[in-house]
Amino acid sequence: MHRIIRLSTLAGLGLAAGASLAAEGFQVRYNIAGSLGGEVFAPPEQTGLAGGIALTDIDIDKVTGHDGKRLTSGIAGGTVPLPAPTPAALYPSYAANTATIDGRGRFKLYNLAFGYVTNERYAGGRVILGINVPYGVKTQTFGVSAATPALQFNPAIPAATQAAVQAQFGAGYQAALAAQAAAETGRTSGLGDVELQAGWLYVQDALRVLAGASLVLPTGRYEAAAGPDIGFGNFYTLRPAVQVGYLFTPDLAGAVKLTLGFNTKNRDNDLRSGNWVGAEGALAYKTPIGALGLHTVWVRQVQDDSANPWGASRLSSSNAGVFFTTKIPVVDAALTVQWMKTFDSRNAKSGTFTQVRAVKVF
Repeated sequence: MHRIIRLSTLAGLGLAAGASLAAEGFQVRYNIAGSLGGEVFAPPEQTGLAGGIALTDIDIDKVTGHDGKRLTSGIAGGTVPLPAPTPAALYPSYAANTATIDGRGRFKLYNLAFGYVTNERYAGGRVILGINVPYGVKTQTFGVSAATPALQFNPAIPAATQAAVQAQFGAGYQAALAAQAAAETGRTSGLGDVELQAGWLYVQDALRVLAGASLVLPTGRYEAAAGPDIGFGNFYTLRPAVQVGYLFTPDLAGAVKLTLGFNTKNRDNDLRSGNWVGAEGALAYKTPIGALGLHTVWVRQVQDDSANPWGASRLSSSNAGVFFTTKIPVVDAALTVQWMKTFDSRNAKSGTFTQVRAVKVF
């Protein structure tokens, strides 16, 4: 759902409209399912090698435009050539129109992550190094719908001819819309965009502070042609972040996280998605069987896209959900199940995000 929509010329009709979708396909390189969970209760002295696996199921039910409603795109008006020897001055014309874009899809993302926490302390904290390797399976359906505009005829054209041309024009107009929907519909799978991570972890009594950054590489499958992609595009994203967690009581904890996203230009199409900021919050209560909590994710572009035919196209996404974290005794690992739903968005994919992840320190 992130290609140029072009209504091709069919049956001799000058039907055309071009509108590139947002630079990153109405999404940013950020885990909308959330990264905060019951791990805020984790013991403070865990060091050494750590590994994690995660499955994220993303169900997109719509793509929103500037107004928060289903995305729309303009279709240019034009004229319809008539058979010779009809002069061009008698060609019928049709007005500009607006098409509604119905983008839906399912994305299953599998992540394998490894990290290392140093035994040594630096400025009172420990250094963390990590890598996150994703593999995805994406299916998307794409619809473009618009009413066929009425042709404006010169009175000199016979009524029977007008009716025939209008019928042919309507068939071609709708066929062009259907062709665009079919081009964007499909299924793909493959390696996603790999992340390299580094951070500094400070733990003291009830306080946990994690500061660091990740660099997202354009390793995911991405093509300029229409259809779904696993990768976001041929560009890099630097994400500095800081996370603070606090245990108010032994059974009640909260955490907040602030992330910035800095994008380079996509070398395949010269688009550059505007930089963005993301914020998360979580509140967890420890029960006898695990930690149960509420969390929220908020993401906003703070800079306009550049070289994007949609214009500024600033993304915004507000989401809220629940999570549960428990311990798997057999393997001594933390298991988190979390669910998130979009309740407001602009120029963004909207839907539900479910994630199951397990983390173990060796």
